[in-house]
Amino acid sequence: MYNNLDRELGASKLSWRNAAAAIGMPESTFRNKLKDGTFNIEEAFLIKRRLFPKYDLEYLFEHTKASQ
Repeated sequence: MYNNLDRELGASKLSWRNAAAAIGMPESTFRNKLKDGTFNIEEAFLIKRRLFPKYDLEYLFEHTKASQ
């Protein structure tokens, strides 16, 4: 899971639906990729460029294993 990305979405008051729309992705796909930690590099750059240009990719996409 990308906890930092999820945290910044919340801090920016961006819903998963709005974030997904900003990068041209269905909300369900965005949600699954966020939870599974499976955004590809092109998607990561798009999210950074369109939603969080002030943050480093390393921070936004630091991968954290989901709780068991």
